[in-house]
Amino acid sequence: MARLLSASRAASIVGVPRGKIQKHIQNGELASFEGKVKLSQLIKLYPDSQFEKDDMSEKIEGFLANALKRARYAKFQSLNTPDTATLATRVAALSKELSQTKSDLYHYEQLFAQLNGHLASMITNDTAPDNPNLYKTLQQWLNHTEKNLATNRLDIDSLIRRDDFLRIMAAQVHIEPSGLEYFVEGKNSILEAGLTTGSALNYGCSNGNCGKCKAKLLTGQIEKIKHHEYVFSNAEKSQNYFLMCSNTAVTDIEIEAEIADSENDIPQQALTTKVKKIDQVSKHVTVLTVKTQRTNRLRFLAGQEVTLTLNDKISKTLSIASCPCDESIIQFHIENIHSTFNDYVINTLKPNDNVKITGPSGHFVLNTDSTKPIIFIAVNTGFAPIKSLIENALSLEVAEYIHFYWINTQADKPYLHNVCRAWHDALDNFKYTAMNVAHLCQNATPNQEVFSACLSNLIKEHADLANVDIYSSIPESLTEFANTFFIAQGLEAEQIHFTNG
Repeated sequence: MARLLSASRAASIVGVPRGKIQKHIQNGELASFEGKVKLSQLIKLYPDSQFEKDDMSEKIEGFLANALKRARYAKFQSLNTPDTATLATRVAALSKELSQTKSDLYHYEQLFAQLNGHLASMITNDTAPDNPNLYKTLQQWLNHTEKNLATNRLDIDSLIRRDDFLRIMAAQVHIEPSGLEYFVEGKNSILEAGLTTGSALNYGCSNGNCGKCKAKLLTGQIEKIKHHEYVFSNAEKSQNYFLMCSNTAVTDIEIEAEIADSENDIPQQALTTKVKKIDQVSKHVTVLTVKTQRTNRLRFLAGQEVTLTLNDKISKTLSIASCPCDESIIQFHIENIHSTFNDYVINTLKPNDNVKITGPSGHFVLNTDSTKPIIFIAVNTGFAPIKSLIENALSLEVAEYIHFYWINTQADKPYLHNVCRAWHDALDNFKYTAMNVAHLCQNATPNQEVFSACLSNLIKEHADLANVDIYSSIPESLTEFANTFFIAQGLEAEQIHFTNG
């Protein structure tokens, strides 16, 4: 019986972004069966994806390293491993599956042996009807195929062992009808695990009171890890409804739950945050970081903006520069240019001061249905929404490949150059190009001539520009020019996304 894997599980096993597996499916390189792919086909595409050694401790170390790399954020640098009861349940499920597989294997081996024996008997006794050579050819093909299967068995076995190991260490959540998938480690709640990937799950209080994170269990086993005050109706109980914030996944599960498909699904919110820190990262830019209450976090999509109010009277709308994967920590990039708001942040605001936030708003968000490579473009502090989008795209693994171009008119290096360099060095599917044009610009906004030269360099690196999605955070004065430029390269309107940075 063929082993079927979800796109997320397949990507984890062979160590590629989920978007790459989805692209294989779209291109017909991997057949999909109800959204899942065959392990045998996966090994043909990735023949080198196998453990070099069988020592379990080395496998565990590799798993932990991959988990940390996938998390990408410092707060996840201690892996949450399953407890003994959860491990026992998962091992029991795998044991049951192994028993069934062995039974099926014995059945097919007997069938193969009987077929081969029957063919041999017909050929030996000259009782093969019509064309004896045809039966001899069939027997030769069967024997040849059996040898090939035996040769490839070790490669397949290595991926099966990896799949089994991952299934023991982390449970997978599959959400209908969106098709969203992610993994739950240790005793993390199903909600928290989803939020840390940047998924736009529906929720409210996060502590079991509001019921907004309720979901319907379709298959698999969950465990309650936290008391909740929300009371389900008898009808909801009979349909296996539960709260994602109060339960963890013991085995792989399928659930039915609401997620935000677009910015229109995110409610308007008003909350008071506390200043966590204020960092002047360069002479041109200050980074403001605020923290929300755990029970009143900000729901937003990467790339959106909010309005900040200081001292109950000074307001400004800014793009969020952080990922929705941690909605309690929100970052903003503020240019060190004179204005009432900017001066207050730089000279007066201090840690633990209140900052009121209302929002979110804006349509500059990821198209998570697309698996095309992504090109991000930012000018100066236009990096803020781009940073949010990049972190979200990396967390969700929606793109096979990402290339970020940062056009800088203010200094030799962009203000968070090292952050982008770290992504570039650590991730195989991410490339970063810094474009310093300060010597060509008389002010912070590059003119069309300078901007056109930057785009021309971009074209040289991307011959098939029509097969990408482009997200640009650039001055409004360049938007029309850029749009015309990209359409001339063969891009469709839905592939081009702008915000004014």
